[in-house]
Amino acid sequence: MPSPRALAALAAVPLAVTVLTACGPTGPAGHGAERHASPAEYGAGQRAITARAGDEFTLKLPARPFMGEHWHLAEPRPDAGVLEYRGRREKIEPAPKDVAGGGDGADFFDFTALAPGTTTVKLLHCALARCAATGPTPASSTPAGDASASPVPTATALAQDPPAYFLYTVTVRRP
Repeated sequence: MPSPRALAALAAVPLAVTVLTACGPTGPAGHGAERHASPAEYGAGQRAITARAGDEFTLKLPARPFMGEHWHLAEPRPDAGVLEYRGRREKIEPAPKDVAGGGDGADFFDFTALAPGTTTVKLLHCALARCAATGPTPASSTPAGDASASPVPTATALAQDPPAYFLYTVTVRRP
């Protein structure tokens, strides 16, 4: 017959398993997590994203605006029937007092998964001020010399300064 101490230990195992599996989220928001959990964040290396309809998530990318580094949502935009783009935020840490320039930070692109489907989020990474400002493209930077309006920043005319596009494939599943 097992000792009382051994019986107590055996009885504690199911309780421990229940507590460990029932506490907290088991993955990104919407995947075993409570609906009220904070949105899942995905970085530059996480390009395949799966969410459930109703989930919110954020693309978090490193940014150093003081160095001319910026991110922009590029065309074509994600399918509006699958994802809702909620906007862009920026968080920049202050630089140490003895350092010239600005601090490091991040750009955040916020989305809500709406309905089952797959879509692509295309982000333009502009490093070292290599992208022109939003608006009409200067005539000198287009091959034909004619200006054309652009809803997103465009690359400079120099071949060695191509923009870097980051493509995220987002699959939305039923809630």
